[in-house]
Parts: sequence; structure tokens; C-alpha cells
Amino acid sequence: MALAIVPYLPGHAGAVKRFNQRLAVGSKGPAAEDWQFPEKPDPGWMPGMQLWLAVEGHEVRGGYILRRQVFSVAGETHTVAHYRLPLSEGLVNRAYATLAIRLVRDALEREPRLYALGMGGWDRPLPQMLKRMNWRMAAVPFYFKVLHAYRFLRHIRAVRSSLPRRVAFDAAAFSGIGWLAMKLAGVTRPTAAAGPMDIAARFTGWADAVWEGCREQYGMAAWRDATTLEQLYPADNPRFLRVRTAGGWALLLDTQMHGHKQFGHMRVGTIADCLAPLGPEGTPESGAEGAPAAVIRAATRTLEDRGVDLIVSNQLHHTWCGALEEAGFRQGPTNFLIALSPALAALVGARADREWHINRGDGDGPIHL
Repeated sequence: MALAIVPYLPGHAGAVKRFNQRLAVGSKGPAAEDWQFPEKPDPGWMPGMQLWLAVEGHEVRGGYILRRQVFSVAGETHTVAHYRLPLSEGLVNRAYATLAIRLVRDALEREPRLYALGMGGWDRPLPQMLKRMNWRMAAVPFYFKVLHAYRFLRHIRAVRSSLPRRVAFDAAAFSGIGWLAMKLAGVTRPTAAAGPMDIAARFTGWADAVWEGCREQYGMAAWRDATTLEQLYPADNPRFLRVRTAGGWALLLDTQMHGHKQFGHMRVGTIADCLAPLGPEGTPESGAEGAPAAVIRAATRTLEDRGVDLIVSNQLHHTWCGALEEAGFRQGPTNFLIALSPALAALVGARADREWHINRGDGDGPIHL
């Protein structure tokens, strides 16, 4: 029977559930837990999402999500779309091995200017396929700052991957050697006092002023006016902390993890999103209120005062990376990637990827943190 790609309707929910069950039974490897498509047409993650299904008779064989967004490219306004969670039965059944390519081509017909974000690392099927299709790709650097060495060493599952490593990390934690080594390396040093700042109840007119004052400075950035930010970080969600300085802001999370695949049971602070004017020629001005360095200091100090064990952030723009390093963050391995379709890459042109303002706030927001 012919396969068709159609909008996700309520009547498809049962077939999607069966599709997810087939993926769960046949899947292996670290990405298996992410191979689950929403089992209702409106999963409630974000407004404006369009869900599409690859249907064959009464069965669903794949699907993807499109979320159209407004981007600023060197100050000019353009509509693009986030290509999210493409799943194909080809992951577990070779009879559908070409479906993944058909899904992305279908999405490109609906919106040629696509981007994909996250994707779990270069070795995963999606980034490998997009690279073969000549998408422009870059890794978004991962930064971390350890505040409580004992809990970090005991719970950082990302590196406690074997019995010898677990024994070594436990010995370092219980003996205090790990804390001493991190202290001597400057990893756990407290952040210098931040300038004037407060915690805002919501994004209102002040956020519009920040956006309009700096959007032309970034080679590419998703729209970050007050209306968009209120949709992405609604005021009725107590998880979102909006740290505001004189000229910029940061969106923070303070999350107690429970058996997280990377962070175990640590309390993790996240600098998920941020915005501020850049200094001259995109360099950080640590002494200027509202500059990226001042925003990062305020965000870091806020999370330190709240007592988190670890602070993390993914930032691509070189100015924000420099601000994190100045605040004592270290760079670690990243599995957070961005890919631009050929049409979107042509629009961005020769602007270097380190001039793009990309972080965990893009796409569907920090829904996994």
C-alpha cells in the first residue's frame, strides 16, 4: 500500500502508539529512549508546532515536527522552521531505510529554510544524513562549572562509564583529592560580584528594548522579543528564572535531577538562554552593564547563591563563549549540534558560525533540562 505524509489527526493516536512500541522493541544504543513520537497531535510543548505522519494503510511508519519561527539574519527578518524529532521505522526495519530521506525532503518542500538542533552527537543517524545532504553544520560548545566537587564526582554519569572509572571518581570524592584538584585548577572558584541585577517576573517591554538594541549585531539569531519569550518561557511556569541586568538578561533553570542519564542526582543550574548587546566588533566588555560578561556573571552568581551543584550552558557565539570562560566555566564534550538546510545556509552566507547566537533556548526551548 502506498505511503503518504499527512497531518497528524486525533484518529492517528493509536497507530502512533503502535509505531512507538515497534521502535522500543527493535531499538538499541544510547538514542533508543529518544525514539518516541508524541502520542497526541498537540503534545503541549510549544505553540505553533505542526506534526506530520508517514502513514501506510492503518499504520504509522514515521513522522516529524515543524515549528515555524522568525529569525534575524544580520538584522533582516526571515521565516524559518525547526525540523524536530524526525523518526522513521527504518531505524528498526530495513524495508523503510529510505523513509528518513523522504521525510526531510517533504519538510523542505513545506519550508526550504530549515534548521535542526541538538541531535545527540555526530555519530547519530540524523546528523550523518544531513551532512550527506550538504547541510551546513556546527557543534554548539558545552560549558560547565562545578560548584560542589563531591556531588559532581559521585553523580556525573557522563564520565562514570565503567567500573574502574566509578571507583576512581568515588575515591577522589571521598578522599577530598578531587575537590582539592578542582580548587587548584580554579574550576570551583566563586564568581566575582555581579553588577546591578534583579529577577524579573516576566518578559515585558524591557525585553523588546534589549532585542531591538542588539539584534543587528548578531549574524543570526532567533527572534527574542517579549512576545516570543513569553511563549517560550511562560510566566506561570515556576521553573524559569529571568535574571535581568541593566542592558541584558539570562533565562535560568535550577533543576534537581533524579537518575538523569548524564547528571545522575545532581542539582543542576542551566544558563539556557541570554541576550545582550555585544561590545565593539563583538568582543565582550566585562565592565559594561548589560554586556555578555556582566550577564553571565549575574546568572552564575544567582545559581551559586541558590546552591546548585553544577552549572551548564551551551553557547555558540564567540562573545558568549568568552564570557563563560571569564566566569570560570570549562569546555567539555558536546552533543548539541546545529544544521542549516542549503537554502538557510545560503541566506546566512559567509557569516561564521561563531557569529550565530544559538543556545538551549532555540528550537523548542530547554524542555529536557
